[in-house]
This record gives sequence, C-alpha cells and structure tokens, in this order.
Amino acid sequence: MSESISAPLLALNFCTNPACSAFGSVNATDYSMAKDRRNPQIACIRCHRISPIMWPDELSDEIRSQDEYIQHNLSSCSNKKCPNLGHNIQLYPEQYYAFGFSGDKRRYRCKACQKTLVDRFSVTNPHLKVHVTILALILTGFSLKEVADKLTIQAKTLNDHLKSMANMCRQKSTVFDHHWHNSAKRLLLGTDYCHLQPESDNGVLWICSADLDSHYVPQQTFNLSHKNRANSRRLIAKDTVTSINTAPSHPASHALIDVLQAWRVNHHNRSHRSNPLHNKTQLNYPVTSLLVTPLYSATAHFMQLDQWMDDKEHVVFSMPFEPMLANGALYGSPRLRHNNALDLIYQMDDAQWSEHKAGSKPQVLSINKYDKPWSLSEQWRLRGKAEQRAICQVVEQHLSLKQAHQLPKLSPISQYMDRFHAMFKSCVNEPRRKRRPEGLLPLLDIYRAWHNLCHQNKPGETPAVKAGISEKPLSLEQLLQ
Repeated sequence: MSESISAPLLALNFCTNPACSAFGSVNATDYSMAKDRRNPQIACIRCHRISPIMWPDELSDEIRSQDEYIQHNLSSCSNKKCPNLGHNIQLYPEQYYAFGFSGDKRRYRCKACQKTLVDRFSVTNPHLKVHVTILALILTGFSLKEVADKLTIQAKTLNDHLKSMANMCRQKSTVFDHHWHNSAKRLLLGTDYCHLQPESDNGVLWICSADLDSHYVPQQTFNLSHKNRANSRRLIAKDTVTSINTAPSHPASHALIDVLQAWRVNHHNRSHRSNPLHNKTQLNYPVTSLLVTPLYSATAHFMQLDQWMDDKEHVVFSMPFEPMLANGALYGSPRLRHNNALDLIYQMDDAQWSEHKAGSKPQVLSINKYDKPWSLSEQWRLRGKAEQRAICQVVEQHLSLKQAHQLPKLSPISQYMDRFHAMFKSCVNEPRRKRRPEGLLPLLDIYRAWHNLCHQNKPGETPAVKAGISEKPLSLEQLLQ
C-alpha cells in the first residue's frame, strides 16, 4: 500500500513519465507498491507505469564502490569516516600537515583525523622512459602481447606497468577534473553508453559523459563491482536469466521517424524499460567481478556529477533515446532538480546534420499519446533528402524549443567510445578477456587522460585547452611523470 512507502524510497522511485500528471511527484498517495519478495515493484496510479524498486542503501553502496575506484591509490585521506576522504593533497593543501619524508617521497598528516599518508607522486616516475614507450606503442595499434615482445618483458610485468600508468593518469585527471568543475556556471553535458566489449555478451556497460562544447570527458562509469555483499539487491545474480527474449525491432527505413519508432518499440518490449540487458537469456558472466544492475550504475554516475553542481546556474543533460540514462539523470540529480537548474533532453540526429546551419521551425511529432511529444526540424539541401533532428524535452527549465534544436550533436561521445574500440581492438576482443573485463579498466583510465590532455582535435587544441583549464597540450612525458 502507498502508506508503507517511505520518503527516502520515493526520492529514488518517483514517476519518470514526463507525460504523466504525477511526473516527479514524491507524494506517497500517487503510488502503490507490490511487496513481492523476489521482485518488489512500485506503480504510479496515474499513468500505471510499473518499475522495479531502487533501494537507497543499495545505491549508497554503488556510490561508495565508485568513489573507492576513483580514489584508489591517489594522494588523499583514505579514512572512510573522515570529512577529508578523497580530498587530493594538491587540491586541498590546507587540510593536511607536511609530515616529513618516507624515503624520497613526501609524507602528510590529515588535520581532521590525523591519518598519515605518503604522496607517491611527489617523486619523478622512475620508469618514465618505459611507460612512455608502452603508451606510444599501444596508441599506435600494437597489441599488449606485441608490446611485451618488443620490450622483452613478461605479460605480468607489462600489466603492472599499465596499472602504475593508470594511477598516474587518474591523479592527473583528478586535478584537471577539479578545475573543469569550477570553470563554468553553465554546462552542456552529453551522455551515452555502449557495451564495453561488444562481442563478448558479458553484460558490462560503459557510460560516458562529455562537455559538448569542449569535448572534455569528466566522468565514465562501468556496471562492475568487486565486492559481494550478501543478498545485495543491486547486483545481477550469476544464474539470473530473463523470461523475455524479444528480438529487437528494426526500423522500416533509415528515416529518423522510423528509427525513433523502432527504438520506442524496443524500450516497451523490455521487462524493465531502464534495463538494456532485458533480453539476455545468457550472459558470459565475469569470473572475478560482479555485474551491477545498469540503472544503479547510471544513477550513481549522475550523482557523481551532481555533487559538483552546487554553484551551477544551468545544466543541460543531452542524451540519445535511452530510458536508463534519462531515469538515472532524474534520480541522480536532486540538487539540480530542486534548484530548477536542469534541462533534460532526448536527442536524435541524422548523420549529416550540421551544427552550424539553422534548421526549419520545429514541428510537433506525436509518437504515442501516452508519451511526451517530440519535435522535428529539418535542414534542406539543394539535392537529396533533408537532414532531420528530433528532440524531446523531458525536463525543460531554461531552453526554448528553438534553442534545444540548436544544441551540438552527441557525436563527440560516440567518437570517443568508437576510438577506444578501434585503438584497443586486439585487447577488447581478446577471447580470454571476455570474462575478465576488469583488465581493461587501467587502459580506460589511461585513455581518458590521454584524450582530455594530449589528443589534439586541431593543432594545439585538446579538450582541456578548449575548456580553458590547460595552457597547451601535454606530452606523453608530462602525462606520465
């Protein structure tokens, strides 16, 4: 019954149907809950949309898990009960005492909890030459096996080097992420997802958010966990198979309206609209890691972004037509929603849509009377068909319909993901990694730092330079020293 629904539970399970009169409502009388022990669900009594329940304690565990991954081996306080937890020494020097040396490395003491820590990055990288050589080789297409052969080192030694390089890259990324978060009062963020290993069928999803103006990638998340808490409700059980195995609906043509309709049918055919793994009757479940239900990972992903958004006047989240991402953004952005500072937009473009060319006046496009309407604009060409853009404003606060149709494309995110899969194809598709996806995480940490700080879309212009947080591109030596 609705009386049993607590406020913390409603804060994560409100109606996310933008066409419903109870959209965003946290009034318990608008909902009913089925306490099925195996599959508890909550339903909106206005639009009758039924969803599995997200549990606040499980989401807290997922956020904690992501924080531990981000903060692992960085120069910051690691006391979980300390207010300085995760605060980098370089960014928050006032929160630490200098406390001598440990060998050649600087040692510090936290002012809040008195925990002592050693800054492992306070000395020059002793393996800099080897690390630069490794990175240069893998960026030019050599497989890890070929790199190990060229350097005449064991595979385990190479993996140890990669982990050390990943720690250095995450340390660099932490500093630049901090400056990026403080660089603008208004942000335009695009978010997309894909399968980390498309050919493996192991259920691991990769969620990325990027600044669509500068192409800087501040956050990427994976639905993997290394800790198994007994009876954890956010984890996908190893023996779980779905009862629905619906073949995906294919569009009748390449026209944007047909593609949009096919996507809508696929979403409605899911056992849960916010679970892209809905029809996986068999998973090559990871051997040493655990799979997290995608909506928990997506919500924690946006909560990681939301914690930096206190001073933002206006934030736009733009994404492809995917309920998992939209619901994750709604659940995971409470500060932005309460401050009326959030615009949330579904966006679909034809491949040849030009960002720098005005489109026609947007026309209302009603796909289904139970869903919020879309709008369609076109760019006419002298020859050939018109290019189309479809927009659905799930939450609109500051952007008019015309302004929404002038937003940049989401292609920087898809290009970022496609480039990783192309550059590290041999590693991603290596048969023995199909059930060991955690081995790719160091490469992803290195790749994000390289993309943000070293990769030049134009001569002298990296995403960090374009965002105004770096004076010039970093060399590989500067990235890894």
